[in-house]
Amino acid sequence: MAAFIPPDHPDRSAIMDEVHARPVEIIPETCRVRRLVVVMPSEPGAMQQAFERFAQFRATMGAETLQSSSRQYSFETPTRAVTWEFHTEFITITWRAASDDSENWPDDIGLEAIGDGQLIGAARVDVIEETVIPDRLLGSFNLASLCLADVESGKAQVATDFIPDAARFTRLEFAAGGLTTLRRSIILRRLLEVETYRCMALLGLPLARAASHDVRDMETKLAQVIDRMSDVTNPSNAKENLDELHQLSVRSGQMSERLGYRFAAGRAYGNVLRARLEGLRESGTSRGSTLTHYISNRVDPGLATCEAIEKRLRVLASKIERAIGLLNVRIGVDMQVQNAALLDNIAKTARSQFLLQRTVEGLSTIAISYYLLGIISYLMAGPLSQLHWDKTMALSISAPFVVLIVWFMVRQVRKSHDAH
Repeated sequence: MAAFIPPDHPDRSAIMDEVHARPVEIIPETCRVRRLVVVMPSEPGAMQQAFERFAQFRATMGAETLQSSSRQYSFETPTRAVTWEFHTEFITITWRAASDDSENWPDDIGLEAIGDGQLIGAARVDVIEETVIPDRLLGSFNLASLCLADVESGKAQVATDFIPDAARFTRLEFAAGGLTTLRRSIILRRLLEVETYRCMALLGLPLARAASHDVRDMETKLAQVIDRMSDVTNPSNAKENLDELHQLSVRSGQMSERLGYRFAAGRAYGNVLRARLEGLRESGTSRGSTLTHYISNRVDPGLATCEAIEKRLRVLASKIERAIGLLNVRIGVDMQVQNAALLDNIAKTARSQFLLQRTVEGLSTIAISYYLLGIISYLMAGPLSQLHWDKTMALSISAPFVVLIVWFMVRQVRKSHDAH
């Protein structure tokens, strides 16, 4: 009997591929590595178009057809080893060359495929054989922002000042002489990712600073509306305040929608950045700060600013919603009071009409009875004369019956009208 083999889950292949989605590039003992971080436009399809341009570039190089399901592509030119990585909203282009390579923008790695992408980060890492950074290299860094730290528990050193050079690249020196080939390659990748996610994490900070004025303006207007709510005395004033609150609600909602993704992405990038810094296993030196300490002092306040703006927007939206609710309650109470007064007036009017109707009925009965008795007196004048009966007595006797008959007829007419 054959053994039962369960079928694969539809997503098993994707999960297994994710483990190897971005393999570590093995690097030699000395080399120069550059990385560009390019943010793509937010329009739908921008990343796919960039991939198609990159695939076309690779096709002209004689490469096999690329699969868009992959996210990392590596190839070699006569002088460089190149890796393209496609992320959710940005692309990294990393290439390794000889230590003396001076070409910052080579024309054989497909940079034209970026299209409308915009540069947000650029890093150059020089990998050297020493275990510590020589003084001759440290002298070219800015002392005020110098970071010089031991990594991998003192087996290597890294130095940078996070200041872009004339070619717009942030330079890092990486003395990896005490590391194995694999650890050297892993630490290099982490250094590149630190610079990548440092830039991406702060991408929302300019937006937060620009939004601060608008948020403050909305908070001020909301306070003014709330102050005026106590003076609302008629539906017209209530409607004006409600319209203004709705405008503030729409405005704050649009801002939250515009900034929400950027702030959420910034938090995610910040978490990745902290994980990569922790993976360096740094220790300080007497000549400069560690990367973790230096970056945390700059990135964390920026992320806190974004979080503060996001929190203010949430509080603002909550206050607006509460104010709208209170104003709606006030309008509802006023409408109930108006409706009660209206119903009271209607009730009074109905009672007046009822009394008037009774009065009219009585008057109508009297009038009809009067005319009917007059007609009867003419009709009975002859017979009464022949019978020698007293006319006045006869009319007096018939009057109650005539009035009763007329009253009954009027009542029946009113009932028939009420039925309809």
